[in-house]
Amino acid sequence: MGRTRQGVWLGLALLVALALWPLFKYQVGPLSELRLRIESVGWPLEGSVTYQRQGHGPQASRLSKDDLTLYDGHGLPEGVQELRIPLPRRTVAVEVALEKLSGRTVSQARWVARAPVLWGDPGGALAFEQHTDEDGTVHVRIPETRPGFWTPDVADVVMVLGTWWVLWLALEARWGTGRAAAFARRRAGWAKYALPLALAWGGLWLLYFPGLIGFDPLLQWEQVVARQFVNWHPPFHTWWLWLIAGPFDSMASVSALQVLMFAGLLGKLLEELGHWKVPGWARWAVVAWAALSPALGTNVIAVWKDAPFTWMCLWAGLVILRAERTGGLTVKAAARLGLCVACISLLRHNGPLVALPLMVSALWRYPGSRQRGTLAILGVGLTLLVRGPVYVAANVKPSPPLLTQVLSLHRLGTAAFHADTLPPDDVKTLTSLMPLEDWKRRYRCESVGFLIWPGSPLYEHPELLEGRALEMAGVVGRFARSHPDAFFDQWVCVTRYLWALDSMLYIGPFQPDGGAVDKNVFGWRTRSWFPALARPYTQVLLKASIGEPWQRILMWQPAPSLYLLLAALCGVLWRQRSPGALLALQCALTNTAAWLVLSPNPDLRFQFAAMLSAPLALALLLAPRLARTAAREAPGPRVTADVVPARDRDTAA
Repeated sequence: MGRTRQGVWLGLALLVALALWPLFKYQVGPLSELRLRIESVGWPLEGSVTYQRQGHGPQASRLSKDDLTLYDGHGLPEGVQELRIPLPRRTVAVEVALEKLSGRTVSQARWVARAPVLWGDPGGALAFEQHTDEDGTVHVRIPETRPGFWTPDVADVVMVLGTWWVLWLALEARWGTGRAAAFARRRAGWAKYALPLALAWGGLWLLYFPGLIGFDPLLQWEQVVARQFVNWHPPFHTWWLWLIAGPFDSMASVSALQVLMFAGLLGKLLEELGHWKVPGWARWAVVAWAALSPALGTNVIAVWKDAPFTWMCLWAGLVILRAERTGGLTVKAAARLGLCVACISLLRHNGPLVALPLMVSALWRYPGSRQRGTLAILGVGLTLLVRGPVYVAANVKPSPPLLTQVLSLHRLGTAAFHADTLPPDDVKTLTSLMPLEDWKRRYRCESVGFLIWPGSPLYEHPELLEGRALEMAGVVGRFARSHPDAFFDQWVCVTRYLWALDSMLYIGPFQPDGGAVDKNVFGWRTRSWFPALARPYTQVLLKASIGEPWQRILMWQPAPSLYLLLAALCGVLWRQRSPGALLALQCALTNTAAWLVLSPNPDLRFQFAAMLSAPLALALLLAPRLARTAAREAPGPRVTADVVPARDRDTAA
């Protein structure tokens, strides 16, 4: 009987998934692209397109400047450029008129659909006809695009199988009786929280497909393509991008994996808070907070290094919370924590400043030679292994002076405004790097970017910085002693976004047209699955980032989350009478402390860990006091502990 009922649930879930597939296929997906290859031209083109959708008559329109962007380099033969013209997915025939080609012709036409198809020739060359008018306009006619619209693709398979699996487990968990039901119920504790988060963040991923891609990951991908790695951005994260995005030549796989990783980890954290007897409404409030916050959601789908860095910080917090509840750190948990320590060290240049306090506090808090040895060997050993032999084997070039001296350069920018009161040797140092006029013109107290970005003399001539670290540090030190007020004002300005409720803030590579990918040579751009929604939603986000103070505080500014986190952790420390819960979320605090010293720009992503930890800390504040049933020092691999009300007032919480 149980096996029969299991088959019923399996079949019912499959029928529902298949019934939803036509709606998914017809309504959901980005515009397709017609890609035309031509001989390289050095001027902007003009043109128009006429296309016919399935079941509709021909439609004509002029091509915009963005539609006629010419791509070259990555994946293209030398001397060839490519046009990527967005068109509706159900287009069956196309004719493109290209003006000002000066005798050039189209050499290849390809049709790039929503996702790779399961059969046929995905992305293969299309049959086309072309002719040139007397005025030089080239007409390219594609009588049939392929593959056909209803040809199943990878997205269809993922949708059907994913829907089938989730529905089947949900039915088994509710009404099943067999092994599948037991499997589903064991995971219902965290999956019920993870599913709405995955849907919310997955919706953002589709809205900004293939995700938020800023300047940093694009530079890292250039290193991947050239197979030449520089420790400007941590190579460990560059290799992570290569591992996940490489097989698909798209960052969409990275951002999609991050959605699943963050949803699953938040689900496990909320399940753990349930073991701490945090009220159910508080746990669901965390889900709502995380799902609805644009600051959190957009950072989940962003492919910069701060996302996996934050994930590792939260995983470390989960390990420590579980150790506090169960009374000690097992060897397996110590291994997990050691892996977190190593990854935190390797994912950001300031990572060791976060990883070292995490490891030291765990070694102090949890006894046991095996546990401590495992944690130290993995945490320190893996870090040294990667930064040493692995970097050498991969021929990783050391960090350039433009990066290692970025803080000194920013302070020198402040000193340039006081050049008339500086010693002559210090002025000579400044002018040897850049004329004083350039220092003053490019300097921004809140950001070092204009001093070091492309176009700056320091970017164009990095050799000027070679071997001068101590010289510049000396100038900065003397300036700080002679002008303490100016030095302090610069620090206040560059760190203002961390502690002020209203400050300048970079929220991501958003563009008014709904795009979220910085310009690049790879032809990557936003291909929203909901283009009608992407533009107005992005406009709302951008207006809120520069709008009224209450809008910035509610949606973007990280300082409110930091203050809520600090207040909640103080409450948890008082309520629990133990530093254990504080240690679980310490990474968010040590990361903030590091940025108070090292911050070069007002980037929201730097505080991703603090913003995601704040609602968790507020929920943990409602947990009753942890009362141990055995001493921490008791022998054995595991010491039991329970979460019970220490006083009557804790029961009400």
